[in-house]
Amino acid sequence: MSRIFISKDPKDLSIELQALVQKGVLEAQSLIDFSAVPFACPPAHDILFIASIRAADFFFATCQTSAQIACAGLETAKKVAERYQKEVHFIAQQSDQPVLEAQKFNVWRNGRSVCFPSSQLSVGTYAAMIPQSEKTILPVYNTRFKNLQIKEKDIYVFSSPSNVRAFLEHNTISAQAQVVAWGSSTAQELEKKQISVSKVLNGQQQADLITWLSKVL
Repeated sequence: MSRIFISKDPKDLSIELQALVQKGVLEAQSLIDFSAVPFACPPAHDILFIASIRAADFFFATCQTSAQIACAGLETAKKVAERYQKEVHFIAQQSDQPVLEAQKFNVWRNGRSVCFPSSQLSVGTYAAMIPQSEKTILPVYNTRFKNLQIKEKDIYVFSSPSNVRAFLEHNTISAQAQVVAWGSSTAQELEKKQISVSKVLNGQQQADLITWLSKVL
C-alpha cells in the first residue's frame, strides 16, 4: 500500500483523510508553525480579505470589523462563517487559480479599500493588483519553519508554498514519488524547485484529494 505524507495537522483534515491517518497510510504533519505579532487594528476599510482561517484567527483575536468579507477559497469561507458567524460576500471559487480569482476580486471590489491580514511570508497575489492607496497590508502573525525529517513516502501532498520550502530544508523527494499541490501557488513553488507535480487540487481541495487518491491507490 502506498505511503502518503500531507503537510497539514491531523485536526485540520476531513473525516476521510483522518481515517487514512488511523490506518497508518497517511502521515499528517504541518511543517510550519505560527506566532502572533503585535499590531494595531486597521483604519476603516470597505473589505476584509481573508486568505486563510489562520489569518482570520489572529485578526479577530484583536479586532472586529464592519467591512464586507472576502475569502480566498471555499474551505476558508466555510470556516470563517462557522467560527465567527460572519457573512462572506466574495469567495474565490478556484483557489488553484489565484491570478484569475484576483482579477475577479478586483472587478467585484470596484475601487473599494481592502485590508489584508497576513503572514510575513504571504505571497500577496490579490494585494499585488490593488493600488497602494486602496489597500492596507496588515501583518498579524509570523510563520516559522520546523526542523523535521519525514520518512520517505510514495505520495507527498503540500498544502502551501511555505510548507514546500520548510520540507526541502531538511528532506528530499525521490524521482519515483508522486507530488500533489494544494493550488497553483504551491505548484509554482514546487516547479521552481524542479519538482514535477502530479496533481493540482481544485476548489474543495480535501474532497478533490480523496477523489484523486481513490484512483491512484
